[in-house]
Amino acid sequence: MEPANKMLEAPAFAFIGAIISNLGITPWVIKQLLKRSILDIPNERSSHDSPVPHGVGILIIITWLLGMGLTVAMGIYNPAGFSIAQPDGFVIGATIGMVILTMLGLVDDRRDLSPYLKLVVQVIVGIQALGLSGLSVTNFGLPFMTEPGLGTWGLVLALIWLVGFTNIFNFMDGINGLAMTQLIFGGAAFAIMGVIIDDFELAVSGALAAGAAVGLLKYNFPQAKVFMGDAGSLPTGFLLALMALRAAFGPDSGGAIPFFATVLVLWPFLFDGGFTLLNRIFHRRNPFRAHRSHLYQRQLVAGQSHGEVTVFYGVSMLICALFGLMMPGWSPAYQVVALAGVLLASILFMVRTVRSVRASMTVENGKGGR
Repeated sequence: MEPANKMLEAPAFAFIGAIISNLGITPWVIKQLLKRSILDIPNERSSHDSPVPHGVGILIIITWLLGMGLTVAMGIYNPAGFSIAQPDGFVIGATIGMVILTMLGLVDDRRDLSPYLKLVVQVIVGIQALGLSGLSVTNFGLPFMTEPGLGTWGLVLALIWLVGFTNIFNFMDGINGLAMTQLIFGGAAFAIMGVIIDDFELAVSGALAAGAAVGLLKYNFPQAKVFMGDAGSLPTGFLLALMALRAAFGPDSGGAIPFFATVLVLWPFLFDGGFTLLNRIFHRRNPFRAHRSHLYQRQLVAGQSHGEVTVFYGVSMLICALFGLMMPGWSPAYQVVALAGVLLASILFMVRTVRSVRASMTVENGKGGR
């Protein structure tokens, strides 16, 4: 086990370096996007009113790739005192997956590819990542539950998790700062988990992702000068999902971090995306077709501003990330109470949001009838 101060140095350098580099280069990238007319043109489903450059999310991927590459290239010696001569399967699988999904997103940002084609590519990406990393869902780690071994089903669940959250993150990237905020808190939480379990690759990976998002947030919130685009949201969603698996089932975890704790870190996006998917299936609507029925979009319909919605979700993300970090050390009884509280709060939020939308629509219809 490495000393605590050694374990903290590399993630800290990665986090600060990612922030500084993206703060400095983003204005130039925005100019290039404007020069080449790479713009997100608003339509009836959009939450913005005028064209905005998009595709800056690729900087997150470049930052992560360069940061992890530099870490590996340091070879025998690096600032944290670790001997890392070769990247492991997690790093290789994440790299291959993010590069492919970035290219997929770049094409989709220009041509609107078929959702079924994108799904096939995502499945292939997920399979290679799981194969190289050796990750699988072996259990959920829920308190007071004895879980049988999942075997092959664990691989199936891991693949569903990877592909599912990749798409949820992409769908949730719809208003200023929302996806960036989830990446910041999610990446930071996984970086801390990496430090806790002495997982160098996870710690640096999370720190790079969080730092890159912090550096970009200034240009995406509260006033969006640029959007992440599918080229950024697809690979970053994939990375967050893969880091969740690594934290729970990686070679250094040893069962210290249950899977439910890593899921909890990403709960605000999961709950919104899960509710929306089930709601559309229940009403027999195509879940792959673009829409404006997410809970965060319903909040906008009910009259809240982009800033208010993002701040609300950001606070929720912070609370869930803290719970995800702290709950592994709690007794099973406290874990049950905390999980029940999170679920109850989520349901109350859903009910309140749906009612607010109905009330606002009633008022508008009443005004229109006068």
